Amino acid sequence: MQTLTEYIQLCKNNRNFPEVGCQPTFFLLLMYKIRIVLVKLTILFRKEHETMKKTVNVLLSLVMVFALGFTMLMPVCAATGAEEEAKAEALKSLGLFKGVSDTDFALDRAPTRTEALVMLIRSLGKESEALGGDWSHPFTDVDAWADKYVGYGYEKGLTKGVSAVEFGTGNADSDMYLTFMLRALGYDDSLGDFKWNAPDVLAKTVGILPASVDTSNFLRSDVVMVSWAALEASLKAGMQSMNEKLITENVFSSDTYAQTVAQVGMEEVASVSVSSFEELKSALADSQVKSISIHSIGTPIVVTNNLTIPASVTVTVNRGSDLYIEGTLTNNGTIIVEGADSVSADFINYSVLSIQAGGILNNKGQIYLEPAVLTDTDDRGPVGGQLRVNGGTLNNEGSLLLERGFVNTHGGMSVVIDGTFTNDGYVIVDGFFFRVDEGSFVNNPGGVVINNTNIIAEGEGTFINNGVISGAEVQQ
Repeated sequence: MQTLTEYIQLCKNNRNFPEVGCQPTFFLLLMYKIRIVLVKLTILFRKEHETMKKTVNVLLSLVMVFALGFTMLMPVCAATGAEEEAKAEALKSLGLFKGVSDTDFALDRAPTRTEALVMLIRSLGKESEALGGDWSHPFTDVDAWADKYVGYGYEKGLTKGVSAVEFGTGNADSDMYLTFMLRALGYDDSLGDFKWNAPDVLAKTVGILPASVDTSNFLRSDVVMVSWAALEASLKAGMQSMNEKLITENVFSSDTYAQTVAQVGMEEVASVSVSSFEELKSALADSQVKSISIHSIGTPIVVTNNLTIPASVTVTVNRGSDLYIEGTLTNNGTIIVEGADSVSADFINYSVLSIQAGGILNNKGQIYLEPAVLTDTDDRGPVGGQLRVNGGTLNNEGSLLLERGFVNTHGGMSVVIDGTFTNDGYVIVDGFFFRVDEGSFVNNPGGVVINNTNIIAEGEGTFINNGVISGAEVQQ
C-alpha cells in the first residue's frame, strides 16, 4: 500500500487540480484515511464469525457511500477554476494578462496595486506607449520592472500613490480594480458617474462584474473574470466595445480575438420558454431555472399579484412580446427587453415592459432596454426595447440601461406617460430617449443619471433632480 505522500502524488498526476478556490490535499488526505479504514475493517471483520457478515456488509456499505461522496466532490473541486484558467490563457494570447511564469498565472492570490495598474494600461491599449516613453514619479517603493508603468500612470493621471512618496506595495481590492476598468471604459468618477469606493452597481450595469467574482476576497482569478467581461462591454457614450477599440488600435487583431473567444468556448445557460403568467410564476419558483424567455406575441403576460425575480435569474422579453406589471414585481435579477429585428407594414416586433393600472416594479437588479438589430439606417421612430411607466410606479434601486442602436432611433427608449419613477440607483441613457410626459421622475440623493443622448420632460411631465446628473442637460 502507498504512503500518504505517494498516494497524493499519484492522484495529482491523474487530476488537473486548479489553484483557485480548491484545496485538493485536504480531500486526498481524507480519501487516504478512508482507504486505510476500509482495509482495516476488511481485515478485522474477516476474522469474525460468519454471523457477522451482515453487519460487515452494512458497515462497509456506509463507509463506501461516505468515500464515494467525497470522491464525487473531488471532480467538482477540480472543475472549479477551469473557466478562469481558460480566460487567463485567452487574455495572455491577447497580450493583456501574464502569469508569474510561463506555466503559472498565480490565480489563487490577490493582485497587487502595481499589477492592477498594469492591467489598466494594457486595457487602454497603452502598454507600448508606457514602455517606450520616459516617465517620472515621486514614489520610492516601485520595483524596477514596474517603473515605466507607474510613471506613465502617474503622469497621465490614472493613479495616485498612498502617500506623497509611496505608491503602495499592498494588494488591490475589488473597488480599485473595478474603478480602473470603469475608467478604461470612459466612465469618470470625478464627474459623479460612480464613486471610486462603491463601483459595484455601475460595474454590474455595464457588464464587467460577473456573478462569480468574489469582491470580498478579490484574487487574480477575479481580475481575469472582470478583464474578460470588460472586452465585451461598451465604451461610455459610444457604439464601440472595448475589444473593438483595442482592435482599432492594433493591440490585437480581430482574427486573434475571434480565436480566443472560440478558445474559451463557455456554454450558454439553457433557457425556459414561457407564454403565460402561470408558466412564468412556475419557472421563477424553480431554483434550477436561471434563464427565462417570454414568448407571447399578441397576448401579453400580465403580472397581477406579487412576484419576485431572484438575483441569479435573467428574464428576457423576446421580440414582439410584452410583459405588463399590474401587481407588484420585485426584480433582484436581470430583465432584458429586446428591440426589433424585422419591420413590416403591419408589425414592428420590438418588445415592451409596461408598468400600468397601479402596478409597481421594485427594481433592485438590472433592466436592459436593448436596441433594434436592424441593418439599415432608416428612421422609423422608436424600434428598440421599450419601458413604459403608464399609471404605475417604478422604484429603482438597481440600474436601468437604455442601450444605443446603430442609429439613434434604433436604441432602447423609456417613457413615463402617467406614473412615477423614483431613482435611487443608476439610469444610463445611451438609447433613443428617456421622456417624461405627464408623470414624474425623481432622482433622489444618491441616484445617478448618466445622459449620453436625450432626456426630455414635456407637457405636464416633471423631472426633479436631487442626485447626480452626468452628461447632457435635461430638456424641459
